[in-house]
Amino acid sequence: MQHLTGTWWSPSGWITAECVFDKKIESLTRSESSDSTRYLPAPVDLHIHGSGGHDCMQGEQAIRGMLKAALKGGTGALLATSVTASFADTTQFIRSVAAVMASPDNDAAQLLGIHLEGPFISPAMLGAQPPHTAKPDLPMVESWLASGLIKVMTYAPEVDTDKQLLKLLQQYNVKAQVGHTNCTWHQAQQVLQHGGGVTHLYNAMSKVAHRDGGAATAALAYANYAEIITDGIHVERAAFDAAYRAIPNLYSVTDSTAAAGMPDGSFQLGTLQVCKQDDRVCLADGTLAGSCLTQLRSMEILREWGLDWTDIAALNSTRPASWINNKLLGKIDVGAQANWLELSGDNVVAIWVSGSRFDLTG
Repeated sequence: MQHLTGTWWSPSGWITAECVFDKKIESLTRSESSDSTRYLPAPVDLHIHGSGGHDCMQGEQAIRGMLKAALKGGTGALLATSVTASFADTTQFIRSVAAVMASPDNDAAQLLGIHLEGPFISPAMLGAQPPHTAKPDLPMVESWLASGLIKVMTYAPEVDTDKQLLKLLQQYNVKAQVGHTNCTWHQAQQVLQHGGGVTHLYNAMSKVAHRDGGAATAALAYANYAEIITDGIHVERAAFDAAYRAIPNLYSVTDSTAAAGMPDGSFQLGTLQVCKQDDRVCLADGTLAGSCLTQLRSMEILREWGLDWTDIAALNSTRPASWINNKLLGKIDVGAQANWLELSGDNVVAIWVSGSRFDLTG
């Protein structure tokens, strides 16, 4: 067992306590301490395509490389996220994730499963998705869901006209998310009222409008959970503030690509080539193509926007863990996994995953 004393972000607020833990927290006992170190739940990223030069559609070794790079970027756990691809490539992606989860690496972010982004999205709202959209094929989807690895699926409600895809996702307890869609607000509302969420709010979806509004209007009016990219590029501060006020469980994602943590250059995103220049990742025509955002940079931006560490812990950790019903992450409490960030002053200096410490200052 290990022992740490400091100030801990707990479900009841900040407490000064001694934490006894191995891979999970055994006890958290209030105590006096002169140690000013603070500990926050480690970020949980539910939408990440790649990092450190690795695109997770490229197979098992690429996923392993992404997980190691994501850890260095401040992520404790994540969902490997697909791009729109052929059925065969999507099936192979699922098999690669299964292989990694069956034999995880120790020096990596924890792989929680899969976020399938597509292929059942609108051809009119591809954004930077490869052009491999399809109409729902329920037997194929069920074969994917039977793996037990898929936690979230993004799709366009207008392609699921008979709501059979939504019913199948509910049957397998997979979270349905509205995204890459040109739907009306009425169509989005139907998904949200059945417990659905929203994929990268505002981006690649029908917009906010006071008449004939789309998915974004429905999200602000009716969503309980929604993800939002907090790089300050995909969504500017005022739009973030509007969503933060409107959606009770808004949470942050990176939507990062292989370009995250890398110098400027060209990188893979599924079957597409994207280019990183400074803090943007784009297609050749200038369309934003995911991001090069890390969780460490996300937290810096949220601090610049005036959020305190408690708000940031909710956005980057507690709410995403809650959305996928993971009761071991997103909190620092007895029985939870020993996943947290270590802060010295206002600086993140280390990340702990399953009780192991990884320095982030190098």
